[in-house]
Amino acid sequence: MNELTNEHGIVCASIDIIQEDSKAWAIRVSWKSGINGLPDASAWNEAIESNLARCRDRGADFIDSRVITTAEGVTDALVTARAALHRDSLSAHGFRQGEGRVEYRMGIDEALTALQAGQVTARLSWSCIATDNEKELARAAELIRLVAEGDPASHAEDDALGFLQALLDDEETVRAPQRIQVGTYQRDAAAVVALKVYPDDGWASIYYLGVLPEFRGRGFGAEAMLHGLRSLKAMGGRTYHDGTGSGNTAARALFERLGKPPFRVMEEWRLAK
Repeated sequence: MNELTNEHGIVCASIDIIQEDSKAWAIRVSWKSGINGLPDASAWNEAIESNLARCRDRGADFIDSRVITTAEGVTDALVTARAALHRDSLSAHGFRQGEGRVEYRMGIDEALTALQAGQVTARLSWSCIATDNEKELARAAELIRLVAEGDPASHAEDDALGFLQALLDDEETVRAPQRIQVGTYQRDAAAVVALKVYPDDGWASIYYLGVLPEFRGRGFGAEAMLHGLRSLKAMGGRTYHDGTGSGNTAARALFERLGKPPFRVMEEWRLAK
């Protein structure tokens, strides 16, 4: 991890890499809460370059990064300056801008209360994927591939199996059997969820939620989200943090039912090998 200081010598940002699937890694930029100022441009670019090299050393075919353009509790002037610094360095290294992203954050109990108030009908039967069973895991990955068709935030080259494996390999998360689940309707797979909870602080996310094309428009998305939230709480989650592509109207409608606006807006950038 690279830690970068502002003009007063205070750490204001950190840059690290995370694995997304077997083909893609991401350069993750984290801005320190409550700290103003910007890092020196040369130090910033050196950190970006060193993390690019780390991704390439790990065999990445694709490298992603997210530029924050709106953030709760941060002045417009500061977030604009940060975004320009980040965006300019990515553009200079050959990254191309893709789909935007909106993110939401609230207490899990608050989210559950809001969603349950909408009288969500329970029709799906849920089963946990045996993550140590290759056939079961491959089945879940195939469902994700089917769900991703037509999603503007997805890429044709995405590796669904590697995506799930990256979740399972994160040793800091709760290693519960309900991490990956499939919802069936009248014996047919209709939805899939993958869940992530960090026990130290209760941070939790529905790592993936998807409804199969033939079941869309029938309220199964809200049912899957409600089930996912309940599972996150059962796994020890306390703070719900999630997001979706800005063009994913169905997912954004689900988040709107939770009653809170996005706390952060981002740009997705990608570099192909």
